[in-house]
Amino acid sequence: GSMPVAFQIEDIMPDVDFLGGDLIIKTGAAAGKKIFLSKISGDKIVVGTTDPKVLASIQIGDEVQVDNSNFLAAQTYHRHQVPGKEYTVWNQFRGADGKPIYPQRPMQLGPLFTRAASGVLPSGKFKGKMIMLESLWDSEAFPWQADWYRSKVKENLGENTDNNFRVWFTDHANHADFANPGDPTHLVSYLGVIQQALRDLSTWVEKGVAPPTSTSYKIENGQVIVPAKANERKGIQATIELKANGLESTNVNIGKSANFIATIELPENSGHIIAAAWDFEGKGTFDVVSQIKKTNATVLTIKIKHTFLKEGTYFPTLKVTSQREGDTKTPFARIHNLGKVRVIVK
Repeated sequence: GSMPVAFQIEDIMPDVDFLGGDLIIKTGAAAGKKIFLSKISGDKIVVGTTDPKVLASIQIGDEVQVDNSNFLAAQTYHRHQVPGKEYTVWNQFRGADGKPIYPQRPMQLGPLFTRAASGVLPSGKFKGKMIMLESLWDSEAFPWQADWYRSKVKENLGENTDNNFRVWFTDHANHADFANPGDPTHLVSYLGVIQQALRDLSTWVEKGVAPPTSTSYKIENGQVIVPAKANERKGIQATIELKANGLESTNVNIGKSANFIATIELPENSGHIIAAAWDFEGKGTFDVVSQIKKTNATVLTIKIKHTFLKEGTYFPTLKVTSQREGDTKTPFARIHNLGKVRVIVK
């Protein structure tokens, strides 16, 4: 109640993307203490969680220093935490002799973070069946990590891997299971994938019916690359090939229509296409709906025109939804994907 939540300092701080840092108290009753800072705006600094006694002892006139060196150092900390050789994405930080290029910190933090999140270090050893889900746009659990775990499963199960394990990658999905994960023209929720995976896992265990095969992919420089075509990519998510005037990027004049054609495909045994909606001008509303006449469709071609009335660069986006049983009314196990092109209007 009476504790300050921010301080005003003499100097105007640089207008930078401040991710966090410390306020070091140089003089006065709190000299030598540090306070975590969560935000800077001009000459105002907003404090984070800290000891109220330290806050209460800070007085007008105390000399302070804003220090974000730890946060800056964290941006390259991974170079100084090179793990074992099985983590091949760290090869970029190894020399020709296989040893780390940069000085190494004495304790690796990765295993500590992993144990804190899951309680155990993953080994690939399990009994039963598992379907592992990973998002291709995940900014926190990188897609290659799923391939690393799959390699551990293969070490454990060998030729029986496919009898007990699947890995499905979801395109255009990020971290955390939100119904609305962010910019709708860039990201889709993977809740529908989770729901379908739980159903398939149950059927696999209880009835012996194997789920659709794992997503096909390859690893290039730490990036997971998946095929463009559904029956080559596999998994359970639709693929979309979208063109504007026959191209992935096209120019049109103001007031002239652009012709869009989308080819939508589903992997074998993964369900039916039940919805397709368009966002032509980046509003995130997807209010132009294409009618799906065949409720059992697994391959679909959609054609549509749109006229742009203002100059600019647009990224028209098609959102496609599939569902295993072709149920258009259920809110569950609806699996989404996005297709996108560029239109320059002059």
